[in-house]
Amino acid sequence: MEYLFDTNIFVESKKNLPMDVWPTFWTKMVELINSGIVHSIDKVKDEIDRGGDELTDWIHNNAPHGFFLTQDSVVLTKLAETITWAQNSPINFTQSAISGYANVADSYLVATAAAKNMVLVTYEKSNPQRRNRVMIPDACNA
Repeated sequence: MEYLFDTNIFVESKKNLPMDVWPTFWTKMVELINSGIVHSIDKVKDEIDRGGDELTDWIHNNAPHGFFLTQDSVVLTKLAETITWAQNSPINFTQSAISGYANVADSYLVATAAAKNMVLVTYEKSNPQRRNRVMIPDACNA
């Protein structure tokens, strides 16, 4: 089984497990990344790059070529499906929620995980009644 990490896995880990205090965690993360078990996507890299901090440096120094997956035709087909689901969901998401979902890494993560049969790992919690934001676990369940 391969895993696909959301941006918040890296950001929350940096916040709650500082690199200088928890070096064993970060060493293990590098091992998982190098093993090919853990991946992320280029949209997550873009989000991390915008931080311009030690996490940005860490990811540039430790993520090998191929760690950040890009969108192929199968992923793009799944992307269209997940956005269509959000638009037609009985949850009746706000237009802002749908637009936000389509324009951030979340929809691409869901599509990539579905297309490549990967487990999507995120700190987000399911909230199927939330209308103002499409939550990753709810999109995955759909």
